Parts: sequence; structure tokens; C-alpha cells
Amino acid sequence: MEPFIFFSYGLTKSGSTLAFQLARAALERAGFPQPVPVVPGLVVSRSINAIEHVSEAQAEALLDAVRRLGHPVVLKTHTRPDPAVARLIEAGHARAHAILRDPRDVALSMLDHGRRSRANGKPAFSEIGTLADAVAGIDNQLVTAAAWMALPGVRRLTYDRLAFDTGAAAADILDHLGLAGDPRTIATEVLESCFTQFNKGVRDRHLEEMDAATSASLAARYAAFLALLAESTDPPRSAPLHAPVDIPARQT
Repeated sequence: MEPFIFFSYGLTKSGSTLAFQLARAALERAGFPQPVPVVPGLVVSRSINAIEHVSEAQAEALLDAVRRLGHPVVLKTHTRPDPAVARLIEAGHARAHAILRDPRDVALSMLDHGRRSRANGKPAFSEIGTLADAVAGIDNQLVTAAAWMALPGVRRLTYDRLAFDTGAAAADILDHLGLAGDPRTIATEVLESCFTQFNKGVRDRHLEEMDAATSASLAARYAAFLALLAESTDPPRSAPLHAPVDIPARQT
């Protein structure tokens, strides 16, 4: 199989770790081990191949490492694609998918994480104390999502498909990677034995956990993004994914 880099990008709190693990398991089951790439400063996690920014020198070293390995390597990220990453994808040396979720549910999950972190004295998401905090983060992330989706060949995968039809999501990932495999076996392996940062795993939780006025305000703010989620084909790349609609302050 040709060597290429596979960037597993996702909005935070959107099943991105699950998507990464499905891609990793698919590659490993096909006989392609997933070592940590020998690129100084690239991988920022001790547990998975997670990355942030990629410099020109790191991109060259990464491509060399993958070519020496002789098969694809998957990397997880929440970070906007650097120019070096964009060039890898545009040149056909890399592929990517983008994991997306209803921003209202993302906001609720961010607030959950913030409460847990403050209670346990941990830094991750501890700054997310109000809905306005979450919305500011989501606005920024949608700019990042738009940057990924503007790149050629980037496939969309939704949280709902990942969380509630994981076998079908695994089949999508196998197809994107160009691999044969049993998607149900891969899904079962990941769900039963891999770290996936599982939170509540509730579909459309905003329907029960968010008041109607707040939900409507967010639906207006993110109307373009919600339309994108509902479409089966990719929309025009230039459309903004959020609008400056006021957010009620009472949701915390």
C-alpha cells in the first residue's frame, strides 16, 4: 500500500478520539503498525499520535518517516492546518477527514468538561464556565473546520454516525483509507478496548438540556454549519460557518 499521512481532524467534543482510534485500528488490522513518528516536537501526547502545529521542516521529516515506514500513519489533531499540512494534502502525500457535531451539543459537552476540571483541579477546559465561554471557543473552531474542509479530498464524518452507528463510520474510514476490513470487528475492538474520551454519548442532548431560547439563538448563529451537517454533499467552501447572533447569558 502506498505510504501517506492521514490527518484525523475533529471539532473538540465531537468524537474525534473515537475517529482516530477507528483509523488506527483499521490500519493495524491491515498489518500496518502505528509507531510514533520520529519527528522532533511533532507528537504532543504520551498516549496517542496527537499533534498540533506542523512546521515546514517537520512536514518534510514526517513525509520521509512515513515513506521509510512504507505505509500510512494516522495523526490526530484539533489544530488549524498549517501551510505545510495544506501542501502535503494538495500534493497527494496526505489525506484527512473532519469530524463535526451540532455546536449546541459541543457547548454542553465543553461545559461538562469545564465543571469536571475545576472540581478536580485540572487545566483542560477549566476556563469554560459559561455558555459564552463555550461559544467563543466554538466560533474559533469553526474557522479551523472551514480551513480543513477547504482542502481537497477532506471527508466529513459526523458525531452521530461515529457514536450511534460506529460500524458504518468504520466502513467510511476503511473506504477513505483504501483498505479492506471488517468494520464491525474494528468498531467492536475500539469501543471495548480503546481510550475514546467518552462523555455522555447522548444524541441531540440540547433537546433535553438546553432551554428553547438558547437553543434557538445558537441555531441562528450556526445556521450555515447546521445546514452543512444536514447535507449529503459538500457545500460551497467560502460560506462562513457562524454569524454574530447574541447568546442568552442564563445557560451555564
